[in-house]
Amino acid sequence: MSNYTSALTGLQNTMQAMDTVSSNIANANTVGYKAADYVFTDQISKTGSASDQSGTRRPMLQGTITNSANPLDMAISGKGMFRLMKSSGSVGSVEPAGFFYSRNGQFSVDKQGYIVNENGMYLTGFQPSVDGTEITDDLIKNNGLLRMPASNLPGTQTVNSRLTAMLDSTANAFTTAANVPFDPGQSTFNNKTTQTVFDNEGTVHTLEVFYRRINDTKLAVTAGVDGYTYTPSVTSTANMMGTSKVTLSKDSLLRVETPSLAAALSGAEIVNSTNITLSTAPILGGQNVSVTGKKIFVNGVDSGFTVATHTSASTASFTASGNISLPKGASITFYDPDIAVTLSAAPTSTSTLTMTSTAGLALGDKVYLAGVETGATITSIGTGSVTLSESVSGTTAAVFKHVLNMTLVSPDGTEISLKGSTNKKGSLEVLSTNMSQVEVYASIDNKFYDYSDSTIFSNRKLTPDTQGVTSGYKAVAKLSFVGGRNIDSLMSDPVSGESLFKTTTTLSSRMTNLAGGTNDLLFTLDLSDTSLQAGPFQITKSTQDGEPLTSLTNVSVDNSGRILGIYGSGKQRFVGQVALVNFVNDEDLKSIGKNAFAATVDSGTEQSGSGVTVGRAGNGIFGDVRSQALESSNVDLANELVRLMVLQRTYSANSQAMKAFDQTMRDTLQMIG
Repeated sequence: MSNYTSALTGLQNTMQAMDTVSSNIANANTVGYKAADYVFTDQISKTGSASDQSGTRRPMLQGTITNSANPLDMAISGKGMFRLMKSSGSVGSVEPAGFFYSRNGQFSVDKQGYIVNENGMYLTGFQPSVDGTEITDDLIKNNGLLRMPASNLPGTQTVNSRLTAMLDSTANAFTTAANVPFDPGQSTFNNKTTQTVFDNEGTVHTLEVFYRRINDTKLAVTAGVDGYTYTPSVTSTANMMGTSKVTLSKDSLLRVETPSLAAALSGAEIVNSTNITLSTAPILGGQNVSVTGKKIFVNGVDSGFTVATHTSASTASFTASGNISLPKGASITFYDPDIAVTLSAAPTSTSTLTMTSTAGLALGDKVYLAGVETGATITSIGTGSVTLSESVSGTTAAVFKHVLNMTLVSPDGTEISLKGSTNKKGSLEVLSTNMSQVEVYASIDNKFYDYSDSTIFSNRKLTPDTQGVTSGYKAVAKLSFVGGRNIDSLMSDPVSGESLFKTTTTLSSRMTNLAGGTNDLLFTLDLSDTSLQAGPFQITKSTQDGEPLTSLTNVSVDNSGRILGIYGSGKQRFVGQVALVNFVNDEDLKSIGKNAFAATVDSGTEQSGSGVTVGRAGNGIFGDVRSQALESSNVDLANELVRLMVLQRTYSANSQAMKAFDQTMRDTLQMIG
């Protein structure tokens, strides 16, 4: 009987092998299908019983990747399988052991917006953040299901607006002398620009911004111990709590540009002495000159001392007013000293000072009374009096200081032209520079802020430099520039890289809608990056963060499996990131039909964590995800047909063996009978 059993078992196994080959042939065009091999072993064991070692194995070999028109179709190039979840009807109600795996990347969207395969299994992956701007590490939220973003994003209100303009420094200024007030209907501004902004319902509004060059003024910079400080513009907002002044680093270089009265080089090093011997006598224009009473500058910096005695112009030695140190080979320059004068009378709110002699005084000299800077300068000089730029009050003890032209060079290379009497660090000298000013006016839907409607206003309401008798326009900001740069943006925080101040104004509006109600519009207009250069007006950046209602226009998938929804406004929202699963022993996955597999004890499960890794495409052992592509079946039709013919012959041979055994049995029975 063993012969009969062997032949019958051969027929059964051959039929199963033919079934496997037939299944491969039938699925030659099935996306992601993995061809199976029927494994033959000894059909009869040593005990004479039929063996159960025969079976099917399924090598997970890569199939050819072809293009697809569906944006949600995906193919895995390399290791990994899609992680699917089967639901019992409602999201969140998942059957036990509901995770399945497949290489079939044909996906679409169900009526609830979830990404599913053709069998209704949910694609799972890493979840997006609440605002959809990034991917998290969460595989648990919403069971890991990936859901398409909303078809429409509601409109959002403009909260921040930013305009970066380059203004023309050569444009005409509307000075107070000309007395021409701002009027948007006339040529009373230099330039204007527009920007679309949105209220809290996403309704479109038009912001118009006007730039108007006005009178220049002075910027006072104090040479303090910690650096060079000045007051920011009236439209400034501090980026750092407690900051009220702009401070340029004390490491800045304050370079004197005014030609010296004489120059020389030091010889040997001198340490803390009043007796100074130079390598050469002071020279001016090739001639030796006397420097008695002159200020001493060492390597371009005011030493704070003067020359007490210089006996002869040709002498290289002199005495200083105090102990001074000179490095070897230092550059020594000399400038006019301060002039102390006793006034004929103590001034009381007057711009005229009288004195015995005005010898040595010069136009532009700075005026100090009792050692305190008054801020006034000499505008004219008479025989026994001088006229000042402004009225002063004080004592009879006056000091006049000659003004030097200087350049302040900050560590980042910014250069500012300044005027002052000394460049000695920490001198508390009040330096000054010319500062250009520009007024900014704004309107929303042709209604001007701070003009005639109390519901349209700005928190920086400024009285214009030139205010007409009947004009009620108010500026919303005033920009100040030195060297073409906004004074609020000259110094940055070394930690954050942000400027210490921003030039901002908050604009508030209450707009009437078509239903008779009102919509509020409150946003910050940032003008920090505005510059003033000798070139044509241009807007280099115009941004705002509001949006109208916008619709989903496209869905894309990148190589790491991140699914992104793209809206008509350009805004993007992440759907999530496809999770891939890698099995070390993927041949022991169990085929459950529908081109999907279930994990087994032999393959390892996610719960056990043994031999199974869940991760992201393109990382470590996982391949890339190809968008708008599908992996073809790895069935080799020619090979399968050859195998089928071989199996047919094997089946025929086994059937012949059975027939021979059957005939032998009949012959034996007849002989016995």
